[in-house]
Amino acid sequence: MGRYEFAGKILSEPPVAPEDTYYTVVGVINDGAELNQAVGELRGLGVDARDLTVVIKRRVPEEPEPFPPGTRYIVIPDDSRGLEITIAFAVVFAVSALLFAFTTPSIGAALFVFFMGLAALLAASSFIKVGVDPILIDLEAPSADSAVWNEEFESGKVLVFAATQDRSQLQPMWEALRRQGSEFYVIERRLEPRPVGPAILHQAGAGIEEDLAVVPE
Repeated sequence: MGRYEFAGKILSEPPVAPEDTYYTVVGVINDGAELNQAVGELRGLGVDARDLTVVIKRRVPEEPEPFPPGTRYIVIPDDSRGLEITIAFAVVFAVSALLFAFTTPSIGAALFVFFMGLAALLAASSFIKVGVDPILIDLEAPSADSAVWNEEFESGKVLVFAATQDRSQLQPMWEALRRQGSEFYVIERRLEPRPVGPAILHQAGAGIEEDLAVVPE
């Protein structure tokens, strides 16, 4: 008898659902050969390119991935791009704090503490890894699962989202992931990740890499 996990709850049988109900199998899998094999198997099971999204982290976001043609994948840059502005503001606040401390002694001490506090917060934030959290928040994914997914992603794992309306496809889909050593979750709705912030959405082609222009809603 199959076991189904919906938003963290294990059920012995899938619930009766309307015909328009979607399910999303979320895999947390090792990067590399395991990922490529799992994606190939999911596509082989008939998972449409539009229903399959891979979220990965790369130092060179523009480099193509060896996925089957049409596969959607989101690349989160593994670098410090975008942090220059944050660090610049931190420097400006630090300099302003020193300037007020020497030029207006009457209020300088209070302003010095205020501006140095802002500078410290900005400097600290520049070292915090954003990870996949913004994408998961945009998805409105279950918070408990999102925390686990983000932690695993930051440790080097990759996230695979495969959606279907056919409940009979669920077990073959998660078995394809499990054969590659992946942990998996089944969410009772469609999860279609979109790029947020510096993340970039790509679509694998037959030797050609095409970026997809995504306009935020």
